[in-house]
Amino acid sequence: MHPRQPRFEDAHPERRVIVVGDNGLTLRFIKNLIDRFSFRVIAVIPAGPGGQRDEIRREAQENRNLSVLEAHRVTADTVREAGLTDAYAVALMDQNDVGNLHLALKIREMSHYLGDETLPRLVIRMYNRGLRDHMQKLLGDEGVFVESDADMVARTYAAAALGQIPPGDIDIWKRRLYLTRVVDPKAQAQWVVAAGNGFGVDMIPDDAEEEAVRLLCLAPEQRRRWYKPMPEAAVRFVRQTMHLLRRTFTKGLWIAVAFLSAIMLGGLYSLTHFDSSGDTAVSGIGDALYVLALMAGGGFDPNTGEGWELMLTRAAVVLSGALLVPLLTGAIVQAVVERRYALAEGRMVRAVRDHVIVVGLGNMGTRVVETLRQRRIPVVAIEKDRRAAGVQAARAAGAQVLLADASRPETLQEAEIKYCRSLVAMAKQDSANLETALSGLECKPDLRTVMRIYNPEFASLIRRNLNLGQTAPLHEGSQHSSYSAPQVAAASFARALTDDEILETIPVRGQIAYIAEAAVEEGSRLDDAPAHEATLAGSHRLMAVKRASGRISWNPDAAFRIVHGDTLLVLATRRGLDAILRRCRPDR
Repeated sequence: MHPRQPRFEDAHPERRVIVVGDNGLTLRFIKNLIDRFSFRVIAVIPAGPGGQRDEIRREAQENRNLSVLEAHRVTADTVREAGLTDAYAVALMDQNDVGNLHLALKIREMSHYLGDETLPRLVIRMYNRGLRDHMQKLLGDEGVFVESDADMVARTYAAAALGQIPPGDIDIWKRRLYLTRVVDPKAQAQWVVAAGNGFGVDMIPDDAEEEAVRLLCLAPEQRRRWYKPMPEAAVRFVRQTMHLLRRTFTKGLWIAVAFLSAIMLGGLYSLTHFDSSGDTAVSGIGDALYVLALMAGGGFDPNTGEGWELMLTRAAVVLSGALLVPLLTGAIVQAVVERRYALAEGRMVRAVRDHVIVVGLGNMGTRVVETLRQRRIPVVAIEKDRRAAGVQAARAAGAQVLLADASRPETLQEAEIKYCRSLVAMAKQDSANLETALSGLECKPDLRTVMRIYNPEFASLIRRNLNLGQTAPLHEGSQHSSYSAPQVAAASFARALTDDEILETIPVRGQIAYIAEAAVEEGSRLDDAPAHEATLAGSHRLMAVKRASGRISWNPDAAFRIVHGDTLLVLATRRGLDAILRRCRPDR
């Protein structure tokens, strides 16, 4: 037997989670596990002050589902003392990647040594992407979840930047789902997630669409196109070309080019309207253009036997060509040099429209840029520190990087804020993010803003005050959004510890709904039952059924019958999910 403190004995083994860490993410992660998923939690923290330890201790005094184990140095033996062999999962939430990996390896080794046949799940917070991708070689695939909080929150911030209701697009069973506030006539099917009741919201109610505050919609299936329309690409090319020309040619250069071009047009007129002989004899517009090009390049010998009009034309065109060629060559060289200089100095290098401006290229800001670029959204990233690691990562993702202070209006104007979709402020300081957002609103009053704010209460206050008097249409999110990154990441980490059936979580005004799978077993109450029996208002609602053959029926009607071997896709509350899972299993 391994040593264990008596105060941990009362926790049910199947629902006990050991959490190691003392930061803000750890505290919110613990609250998510207890409040939303009904886990019993043992927090393992270093003794003494520091981090969020005092807050965790106070939470343990107020919540009977949380216990605290303190040690001067947290090791694998400390985790064993907390009840490793009886734990459902162990979560390592420290910000030290190497420390988390070392502790995870020791815990796995200790579990094998203690003869633990059902190894606890491991949830590991790790930022280093290269190390994270190779964790399976060290820990195996079974029951190991390794993720970065930056990756988890990037999806929420990116969805808000695009005007979507978080968590944004939901891809399940090769179809796209999304959230709206009102009925969307374009949706193939839709289900009410929550409805207002005057005091709050009712989750998974009857289909009272007029009272719905959140609906889950199934996007129509898109047919494959055998060709791609080109107008947008052509417009983008023309816009970028004009932007390059405006930056390359000064006013004086434009005047010189226009003057020389006018001489060329005059020469073309002379060649087509005056009789010529010898080498310059022309019989049409094609010959005239050919002769004009050779003249501009100095490719004709003098001919004094022609009329004065053609002799003057020849002289003017030859001299203009001699001036125009080096002029254009110099302009091209200048454009190349300016582009390289702009890249080195962190300036804009090409025109951009309908883009997202991301301010701050720390861990989270860089992940937001990469998430947006994966969706082929144009991005302009602004960062004050040219040595920030995210600068190269953002450029590698295809974003333009502007090295300047985003709180200054001239910086935002250079980033083409008047033509952008939204501004995402992802700096580490709340004050800097708020200042950037307010500066952006001065430049563009109807700007959509998304802010990273550490304190959830402060984030909520900012969001409510900025959105006063504004109504978001259809499936768009609020015009102004602010989220606490630890709070968003904590919910995602908590979901990693839940049953594998849960595919997505949908938060609505402090409550949560789940999209989950449930396999129908032979002899269960839903075996050979009509589809409507898999729906119960206030608890769970059937969305789709996947047959054993792989055929999927979305929003099946009342005549549809469920049989064993089917997999149900349901929208449910926490209790509703437990209820539908019981109905999918035989009574024992």
